Amino acid sequence: MFDIRVPGAEPWDIDNPKLYNCQVSLMNDENGICDSKIVTFGIRTAEFRTDGFYLNGRRVFLRGLNRHQNYPYIGYAAPEHLQREDARILKEELQCNIVRTSHYPQSRHFIDECDRRGLLVFTEIPGWQHIGDESWKEQACENVREMILQYRNHPSIILWGVRINESQDDDELYRRTNAIARELDPDRATSGVRYIEKSSLLEDVYAYNDFSHSGNNPGVKPKSKVTTDMSKALIVTEHNGHMFPTKSFDPWQKRQEHALRHGRVLDAAMASGEHAGCIGWCMFDYPTHKDFGSGDRVCYHGVMDAFRNPKLAAALYASQGDGRPVLEIGSPMDIGDYPAGKIGTTYIFTNADEVDLYKNGKYVRTFKPHGWAGLKHGPIPIDDMIGNLLETQEGYPAGQAEALKQCLVAVAEHGIANLPLADKLRMLWCMKRYKIDFQKAVELYGKYVSNWGDRAILWRFDAKKDGRVVASCVRGPGKELHIEAIPSKIKLREGNTYDMAAVRIRILDEHNNLASYAQLPVTLSLEGPVELVGPSVVTAEGGMCGAYLRTIGKTGKATLYISTDQTAQVTIEFEVE
Repeated sequence: MFDIRVPGAEPWDIDNPKLYNCQVSLMNDENGICDSKIVTFGIRTAEFRTDGFYLNGRRVFLRGLNRHQNYPYIGYAAPEHLQREDARILKEELQCNIVRTSHYPQSRHFIDECDRRGLLVFTEIPGWQHIGDESWKEQACENVREMILQYRNHPSIILWGVRINESQDDDELYRRTNAIARELDPDRATSGVRYIEKSSLLEDVYAYNDFSHSGNNPGVKPKSKVTTDMSKALIVTEHNGHMFPTKSFDPWQKRQEHALRHGRVLDAAMASGEHAGCIGWCMFDYPTHKDFGSGDRVCYHGVMDAFRNPKLAAALYASQGDGRPVLEIGSPMDIGDYPAGKIGTTYIFTNADEVDLYKNGKYVRTFKPHGWAGLKHGPIPIDDMIGNLLETQEGYPAGQAEALKQCLVAVAEHGIANLPLADKLRMLWCMKRYKIDFQKAVELYGKYVSNWGDRAILWRFDAKKDGRVVASCVRGPGKELHIEAIPSKIKLREGNTYDMAAVRIRILDEHNNLASYAQLPVTLSLEGPVELVGPSVVTAEGGMCGAYLRTIGKTGKATLYISTDQTAQVTIEFEVE
């Protein structure tokens, strides 16, 4: 064993992932180098305490997602670039600070990129629920050894999973796996993912899959209900997932509720003060066995689809970061999507301070987040579609406008036939007091609530940070569609294997919103020294799909053509070196 000193070393951190290289050489008698190896490492402290996780002495709430290293058409057989791209998406687009490699060690390229980007990692030995005979247990112990020897120099890894995922207690086996981990890496914490409450805790951290949230109950269970050892850290390692599977082509109400459920669990865990972190299930949809999918052997548990296109729930995670502006609206705002044309509560997912709403260019009101105890940027409910319009557009004084608005909202909520007596009396009082006849009341209702028969409504949302508009979004009927195609890279280079690029494809309307009902066939064709991986015609499920292309051992220019019968063709140029 050698001591290595790094004068003036900077700590590796999620915001400043400083890495160093250590070169070790084997010399012969003539001082010549026989062999040499370079290992990348970082210098940092990572500690789980009773109240949470501390990185370099500061408390960090672990907010992240689970990942399977799976891709459409190729399964796990993804080359280096695609593995690294997933780490980029998690850290940069989804604003996660941790990923769990469920339920097995994953590609070294993915872990290398987590090191490089400052994305923390919880990795674990392979397996799911099953514990076998003695020879099987010997292999499990060997898996622990291999995992730690292979990955222990990675600063991103903060937790070793030394239990079989969701297995029953086996103290004899797990004493052995913990002992191996502590011998090979005495400074890094151990854990093991459970769905069992108050199971035998031989590790340093109680990792628990908390699927208790069902929409109208607390987001997470209190620590005292989950573990008997209150002195050790607790981390939620899965939530939502199979409790609320959501497809990209589900109705907007379900997609919005999917995002809100992730938000409620995160909010409760962050506000509790007794959770070290919360890792949702999961990053993207993935293929599964016959008993766990939706009849098509696909698990629609992701906050992204299988091609890494974002569902609405992805905006919940993205909005927790303060980098690029995030502004997503939970509803399309089209009255044809609502029972009786009544727009219900819609949520705004944003990292802005506040959002101004405009109706056909007329200011309605400003909305701010409220009701969230833990989330830095909680979803904002839009619960008032009339706002100040009765004052600014109809000229009613403030008090009169407020009384009339309450009447209109009550009619929208209950309908005239089912209007509660108190609301009927209020409406009659307002009509008499302010000399409003029935025809005028109907006119106001149609203009400011139902919008039936009026000109098309354009809703504009302006997200503001420090008083300045940082993002805008328009919702309204559209006449034209277009293709958005985003390649993961356009320069490909073969190394030890072929290289690949991913292309995320979405159908957008003229306001650049996802056209989730555009279930169009998308045709893909290529020219040049590359080939498609997968079919040449795919369906834009929920308005989204994707493509993969790979090198074939030749260099030069290549072009991908993407087209549908209802959109202009899009081309992407690639270069193979």
